[in-house]
Amino acid sequence: MAKFSYKLELEDKKRNIFVTQLNERDEEDDHVTAHPIVRESASRLIDTGINTLQKTLLLKKEVEIDGVERQLYNKRNEFKERMEVCAERRLELQKKQQKMKDQVTQHERFINDVEAKRRRAIQKYESEVRMKEQKTLELDNSRQQLEDLKKRHAHLTRKINAYNRYEKYLLRVLENMPENYIEMQDNMMISLMMRHKTLSETNKDLVIGLTEKADELEAYRQKLERTKQEHEKQLLSINSQLHQLQKIQEDKIDANQEKEESFMSNKAEFRRRRAEIGVIMMAINNIVERTTKLSDRGAEIMTLDEKLNRIQIHVKERIDVLKIASARESPSESRSKTSGKSRKLASSPKPEKNVQFVD
Repeated sequence: MAKFSYKLELEDKKRNIFVTQLNERDEEDDHVTAHPIVRESASRLIDTGINTLQKTLLLKKEVEIDGVERQLYNKRNEFKERMEVCAERRLELQKKQQKMKDQVTQHERFINDVEAKRRRAIQKYESEVRMKEQKTLELDNSRQQLEDLKKRHAHLTRKINAYNRYEKYLLRVLENMPENYIEMQDNMMISLMMRHKTLSETNKDLVIGLTEKADELEAYRQKLERTKQEHEKQLLSINSQLHQLQKIQEDKIDANQEKEESFMSNKAEFRRRRAEIGVIMMAINNIVERTTKLSDRGAEIMTLDEKLNRIQIHVKERIDVLKIASARESPSESRSKTSGKSRKLASSPKPEKNVQFVD
């Protein structure tokens, strides 16, 4: 990229004077120029100035662009240099990594051998530790067994010393024992001890049986006592029930006597009523026989209700016939006949419904 240099040529600066009062320095030289106070920068004045030329602004922008391009070019060069440095460092790093890999590859077999030796040593150590613990445990068990055997030997020795007198006693018993008391064997002492053991077990069985029988006897006694108590309770209950039944029987006997006395006193009244009922029944049967037609069934097989219904129907028919006859006859004859009929009906027995019979 081509580099362009620009140079801004300006005229000689005039001496600037700050004017505070006008028309007071007429005697000064003509080359003195009065300027107002300016607080803005030069670039700002160039950009916003009215008298600034377009060419000046363009030159200023080109200068700025050249500065930016120079900066960009410098940054690119710097970046390129840094990338080259990074590439060199990457190559060096790759070389170091390859070198380290080569070293690791070279020493890997040695490391594996050392690791295998270390594992075998650890396994051997662990197996030896387990073996030592096992042997230590076996030694402790053997020592404990030895102590137990020593204690048992001492205990058996004491028992032998203690039972020695019993052996002497048994020997004296065998000497003084009658003949044929026990079966002859090689060791008579063992035979005597077996005999004693059998008798002892028999005695124990007898004692246990006696205890069981005593318990059963006590249980039966308690059961007998409970049975006696239950029997006494049942006896009291039965006596109470018997007393109540006797009282009920006495009450019933008194009630029956009262009923018998009442029956005897009302017997004559019953006979009179039965006679009246018999007369009424005979009258009903006579009326039914008079009203019965030949085609009808006999009065013997008819019930009382049927008989009364038959009499009622007959009476209604007679009344209807009387009404029809009285309507045809003169009033005097009808009155005489009506009075005669009324007397006749009054003289005849009247049927009664719902009659109850007492045997």
